[in-house]
Amino acid sequence: MNQDQLTTLLRTLLQFGGGIAVGRGWIDAETSTALTGALVTLLVTVWGLYVRRNAGLVASAAALPSVKVILADPATADAVPSPKVRPPT
Repeated sequence: MNQDQLTTLLRTLLQFGGGIAVGRGWIDAETSTALTGALVTLLVTVWGLYVRRNAGLVASAAALPSVKVILADPATADAVPSPKVRPPT
C-alpha cells in the first residue's frame, strides 16, 4: 500500500467515523470536517517523517532490484532487515 492509498483509506475511515458522530448528535458537520482534515494532516505528516528517517530511506533503496549493496553505518545497517545493507568492513 503506498502513501496515497493509505491517505485515502484514512480519510474515508475518519469521514465514516465523523458521520456516525454527527448522526448521533455528538458533534456538528463542520466540526467533523475540521477534525477529519486536521487528523489526516497530522497523521500523514507523522507517517512521512517516519518513512523518511535514515533506516526507512535505506530500506526503500534496498528494495529496488537494481541495488546490489548498500554500505551504511552500523546502527542503520542493524535497523534494516535486508542482506543488501551492511556496515563497511
